[in-house]
Amino acid sequence: MAVAPIKSTFGKVGKSYPGSYLSRGGSSEFYAGGRNDQRRLNTRNLNQDIADMMTAHRHKMMLGDSRYIYQSFSSIAGAVKQKANYVYGGSWRLQSLSADTDFALAVEEDFKRLDQMFDIRGSNFGFRKNVWRGSKMLDVDGDFFVILTEQKDTGFPKLQFIEAHRVGDWGECRDGYVNDSKAYGGRRILSGVIVDDYMAPIAYRVKDGSRGRGFQDVPANSMVHFTDMEWFSQGRGTPTIAAAILDWYDLSETRDAQKMKQKINSILTLVESTESGTRDIGKNALGIGGGGSVPATTYMDSGMIRIIKNGGSLKAHTANDPPEGWLKFTQLVETSAFYALGWRREMLDSSSVGGAGVRGFAADINKSIASRREVLESGYKRLAQYIIAKRAKMGAYDLPADWWKISFTKPAEFTVDEGRMRTQDREDLRAGLITATDIAERRGEDFEDVILTRAKELAKVKEIAQQYGHDVSEISILTKPGDPLPDDSNSNNSNNED
Repeated sequence: MAVAPIKSTFGKVGKSYPGSYLSRGGSSEFYAGGRNDQRRLNTRNLNQDIADMMTAHRHKMMLGDSRYIYQSFSSIAGAVKQKANYVYGGSWRLQSLSADTDFALAVEEDFKRLDQMFDIRGSNFGFRKNVWRGSKMLDVDGDFFVILTEQKDTGFPKLQFIEAHRVGDWGECRDGYVNDSKAYGGRRILSGVIVDDYMAPIAYRVKDGSRGRGFQDVPANSMVHFTDMEWFSQGRGTPTIAAAILDWYDLSETRDAQKMKQKINSILTLVESTESGTRDIGKNALGIGGGGSVPATTYMDSGMIRIIKNGGSLKAHTANDPPEGWLKFTQLVETSAFYALGWRREMLDSSSVGGAGVRGFAADINKSIASRREVLESGYKRLAQYIIAKRAKMGAYDLPADWWKISFTKPAEFTVDEGRMRTQDREDLRAGLITATDIAERRGEDFEDVILTRAKELAKVKEIAQQYGHDVSEISILTKPGDPLPDDSNSNNSNNED
């Protein structure tokens, strides 16, 4: 007999638990690092479920920080968009895996034709292109939601994508429990996610200005939650940008200081040293200076002269900024932050990657793309299955027993050496280590589509050859300028024989 699952016992934020490393008991000799230390004062409450520590308030604060960093740093915005480009890759075409070939073809054609009609906002938000936005949302917001709905008059399936800030603890949710709902009263709510005794989502509280109370509870079977959970006790997604928020804020301060320094250095042209450190009064009589009360800065054309107290001299102002040490420090901070993002800083400029590091670098990027694709594909399959069921209900096609078996075409694999990878693919294919399907998928193609295209090309070649009285081999041979024609090579061989 199977063991019954353990119910989650939700605690309050800040609660201390007996036997934790803060207690006076235990042996510090066994775990020397567990001794009482001043540096632990700010970490005493981390021995809890993530859902207890990440309150709705802190979740909102983290979301605001992450969005600010994304909007304020061009390198972060570029990295997030670049990652989304590779995850989407112009791919994500639905493929039916049903044994019923007629049904499979009908479903695939249906999705191609109606791609821009499923999103409730219209053609600017295509079903496939929303993958790009979804990848960006996971990095910046940590999660997003999709409501499964329909068009009232026709029953046509519709999808409503909801951003992270619209799901929250609205209404009466004191101490993290729902107090204003008959259906979910007394249930725990985790930043808008209403859960059962085992922390499984049963509803989502979504902001809705059309209702008197300002929100509605959407049942979990009508909502798809896209997120990449890092903890088993987690309730909401965490932005990948969040891990380096403090680093980005620190870097922002140093960059602002360096920018100000650069502006000052670009304005300063000459430095004049005088005994008083002010403008010379004698020069004032000539109309080129001022008295002691005049600021020690003189503007000339587009530059300025700074007067300092010293022996009389006039020299050009020079500056070697930004300093090399600061640039290296900036790169170090950015590199660490990009790792937390699941990306590599070298993607901004891959010229610094060379030798054996190229393959490791490409492998890291492809693993990150595959991980993100897996998260999105899980939710996208549910969206597609909902659409297929609704379309069948409308009479678009009949559902076979295996109608739910679907997949999506993969984006092309990232490589920094396209020629080498293609050569290796051919060698591996000859050795039987991979298949033609594997190669097609690495290029972001579907093998069946490739074969069909080749078959159509061959049929067209045969048709044209017959029409103009040529042999198929004559117009099928691919030559380069300077290559001998087949007839020429034959004649040369015959002459040599004679």
